[in-house]
Amino acid sequence: MTRPPAFMATRAPLLYRGEVRTLMQRFKFDGDRRSGQMLLSVFLQAESIRDAMGHDNELASHLPEALVAVPLHSGRARQRGFNQAHWLATRLADRLDIPLMIARRRRDDLSQRKLTRAGRQRNLRGAFEVAGSLPRHIALVDDVMTTGATLDSLARACRRAGAKRIEAWVMARTPR
Repeated sequence: MTRPPAFMATRAPLLYRGEVRTLMQRFKFDGDRRSGQMLLSVFLQAESIRDAMGHDNELASHLPEALVAVPLHSGRARQRGFNQAHWLATRLADRLDIPLMIARRRRDDLSQRKLTRAGRQRNLRGAFEVAGSLPRHIALVDDVMTTGATLDSLARACRRAGAKRIEAWVMARTPR
């Protein structure tokens, strides 16, 4: 990689296509919490399957000290009715007994959906801030990873707040 992201690992059990895409869109744009619950179950189950297959259960043995949800700008959250990443992170934090730390989106950027990789990176430069300090090991939580630009920008803000080991936890990743 010519410019590696500011996070060191990604956990994404699903590909964003077909039925997963439909499920994700119902969750994200229609506020269907049952779809979100299904996505969470798959995320958590993916680690249980790894354990049953004889692999180290990395999630359980190396839990981060805190989770940070990718924040939506308040205007966009009002428009959608909820912040899907915060919804997911809250439930993961409760289930795994990990604190949830808050990051803030400083401005309402252009939608990322139609931007190129470079456009996404420019759009998000300096978009996030974290008040206070973070523990050394954290995981960022979002619904879908496309280019990773959003998670990279948030990870850079988390590094400024003291995080050293940063993972990205997403429910799905777009196919390459």
